[in-house]
Amino acid sequence: MEIRAYREGDEKQIMDLDARELPSIWNRRTLDNWYWKFTDRNPAGHSLIWVAEHCGQLVGHFAAVPFHLKVMDEVVTASHTIGALVDKKFQNRGLLKFVGEKLMEDQVNHNIPYTWGFPNKRAHRFENVVLNYNDLIHFDRWTLQGNSISKTNLNPDIRRIMEFSQEFDLLWEECAAAYPVAIQRDSVFLNWRYLQRPDWEYFPYSLYENDKLKGYVVLKLYREEEVLRGHIIDIFAEKNDARTLEQLIDHSLNFFMEKEVTEVMNLIWGNLLIESLFLAKGFKRIPADIPLILRINKEHKNIDKVKDNANWYFTMGDSTEIF
Repeated sequence: MEIRAYREGDEKQIMDLDARELPSIWNRRTLDNWYWKFTDRNPAGHSLIWVAEHCGQLVGHFAAVPFHLKVMDEVVTASHTIGALVDKKFQNRGLLKFVGEKLMEDQVNHNIPYTWGFPNKRAHRFENVVLNYNDLIHFDRWTLQGNSISKTNLNPDIRRIMEFSQEFDLLWEECAAAYPVAIQRDSVFLNWRYLQRPDWEYFPYSLYENDKLKGYVVLKLYREEEVLRGHIIDIFAEKNDARTLEQLIDHSLNFFMEKEVTEVMNLIWGNLLIESLFLAKGFKRIPADIPLILRINKEHKNIDKVKDNANWYFTMGDSTEIF
């Protein structure tokens, strides 16, 4: 058994392993998605990937996707660990532990101080106990039934985004100070995350006031058999700009009503104003066992700030594993 770093060409066997061990009708993994997510198409850089190889066959893998994370007054390269998987014939032998430990060492060598993950129940225990993650956030699920949506007047100052231009860089610069810990939402990241993804269509909209960009929202539709869900994947504006945030939410609900969604669902953390607006629109807040876990890979001057979940702003779009 060999534990080694990814080599170009491994992706085909990684996809084959995923198809065997993690079949899914809703999260089909494709090579196009793989290249978009894990290579230098990501503006934060190529992912770190470690694999287990047995007799020339890949039987396990684990990856860390880099993100530029604003932490107080600086931007660091952090990561989102995903894709921890072992062939069932090799499970319960400690193999994932060896692969995971090599991945964590590699992150230290690449000067990545922080790593987060969205584990399932089995991975949650493994990553906390074996790889020294700790729970950071437990998300509630915000839901609104489609037949409960109240239509509002159309706002002519909301426009479909065909490209995130440099004015979104200015929006980020103007608003970022109010979000102590958040993924850097500049135009390069937004274009990569929402418009360059090859296997999914998102619906991004911007709000203007006197031709000045005030905020944006990114929507998606997700069908599961007879259920059509609408997701507010990302929403961003000045943190306390109630008018802008409410109009973006209203537009989202109008969009979902027009599409005849069964349910609107959202996960979000770090803006109490948005939560209050959800409640005012009729959303229900449902407790859910959806953890976001955090690992400290190395010393950094703002560790205490990062470990305090009150400093984080996190939306569904901040995970590439949430379609």
